[in-house]
Amino acid sequence: MRIALIGPRGAGKSKLSRKISKKTGRLLLSTDQLICYEAGGRTVKEIVEQEGWQSFRNREYELLKKLQNMDNIIIDCGGGILFELDPDTNEEIESKRKISLLQDNTFIIYILRDIEWLLNKDLKNSQRPDLNQNKEYREILQKRMPVYEKYAHYILDMRNKDIIEGVEELLQLPQFNLF
Repeated sequence: MRIALIGPRGAGKSKLSRKISKKTGRLLLSTDQLICYEAGGRTVKEIVEQEGWQSFRNREYELLKKLQNMDNIIIDCGGGILFELDPDTNEEIESKRKISLLQDNTFIIYILRDIEWLLNKDLKNSQRPDLNQNKEYREILQKRMPVYEKYAHYILDMRNKDIIEGVEELLQLPQFNLF
């Protein structure tokens, strides 16, 4: 059994993953960090600037294939893990191939936050592509959030919780007793 945390950038996936890893003693793997490592230490921003988003999404797919052989791990997924670009329209669409890999023997937890909370969060990071805190980003979130919900086995509603409360809720789930 694997545990994967999904949701938008800034939702708290990394903080929750680190705390859960520490409490359970299970290995934590960050998809973004592993992709950067495999790309020779380049940042997500550099990979996207040099290769484009679809190349980055392909890297996510290849990484998920490798993780299929690992059990008892916690996967901190990048915000776009469930998506890729349509080759005809260049629009973001659900990635059936990545979703299929994630659903195989993985308990998927969606970290739910309010859109307004995410929009007001300072997400500037020199290692990641900029997110415009404007109408465009709002539209991305509105498109992505139902997809996160659709494929999640559990929704951790963090709208009125701090990280510690979120960790405590997750550790009460029966899936964590399987670890």
